[in-house]
Amino acid sequence: MIRKSTFISCIIFLAAHVCYLIFFSIIQLDLLIYANIFSVCLYALCLLLLKYRYYTVYAIIAAIEIAIFMAFGSIVLGPAAGFHFCLIGLTVLVFFAGYFSKAARNRIKPVYFSLFYMALFAFQYYWSLTHEPLREVHETVNIILYVLHIFVVFAFCITFLTILTTYTVKLEKSIKKESETDKLTGVANRNGLAKYLEKIGDQKKNYLLAIFDVDDFREFNEKHGHLCGDYVLKEIAKIAKENSSDDFVSRWGGEEFIIISKREEDNVKTYDKLDQIRYKIENYEFDYNNKKLKATITIGAAAYQPNISLDEWIRLADVELYTGKHSGKNMFIHK
Repeated sequence: MIRKSTFISCIIFLAAHVCYLIFFSIIQLDLLIYANIFSVCLYALCLLLLKYRYYTVYAIIAAIEIAIFMAFGSIVLGPAAGFHFCLIGLTVLVFFAGYFSKAARNRIKPVYFSLFYMALFAFQYYWSLTHEPLREVHETVNIILYVLHIFVVFAFCITFLTILTTYTVKLEKSIKKESETDKLTGVANRNGLAKYLEKIGDQKKNYLLAIFDVDDFREFNEKHGHLCGDYVLKEIAKIAKENSSDDFVSRWGGEEFIIISKREEDNVKTYDKLDQIRYKIENYEFDYNNKKLKATITIGAAAYQPNISLDEWIRLADVELYTGKHSGKNMFIHK
């Protein structure tokens, strides 16, 4: 998104200076013709900078170029042309660029640039009081430029604030999703589980909580290394997810996973669906570094009881899980 927005802004600035160039060529204003030729060439160079992802360099160049051009425009035509209004839009640009500058050592200091623009604004105001414009133009030209610059400033601010807001919303969603997802397996973590249970609220009475863990999981780590253990957990999470399309799968911790399953009218169907996960894992051939491995899981499940907490619900399922562990493992026990 950063690449796209900076590229679009560069195109807009380039197009704006081309339009200025045409306009000032029509009214034969030589000083601003030369200034716009320089700016067009500069933004063409900026497109090359953006190709190599020099976003901060581009932002600094654009901020300085626009400020100098607007100050020069005010000196040439005076305040009646409204060039000075564009300094307001520049403040938005530098704060926008500073937000997207991720490297601390390259981070733009928006306050410094804002002070620079204030100084330029004051200079233009002082110049207009003590000097006549370098070029006299028809009043209609000044009116056109004045209205255009006001419109441009508003459009400029709205555009960049819209981009910034969109990016921020996407970033917030990404952070929220990341905070609720287990990084290793890709299924929900404890936060995600809590959010899901909060979402279903009073409907928990229609659900079953199943907790399972990998039998003798320590052996994978001890015999084949922790990376092998990670691989097995990821594959098991994948199998559980693929076979729980209507259920919620989360990693509780270590080699333990929790499934929140909506109960069918016939509980046997719910139990069969959960036991199918155990069966799939039992018959799955794990292939790690050309080594064929086998794994099994033991599942314990409990229906929701009125007014119990999540910890208590898990404890009920845990009792069934350990019953299965002590009864030979690789089995599904429910209450």
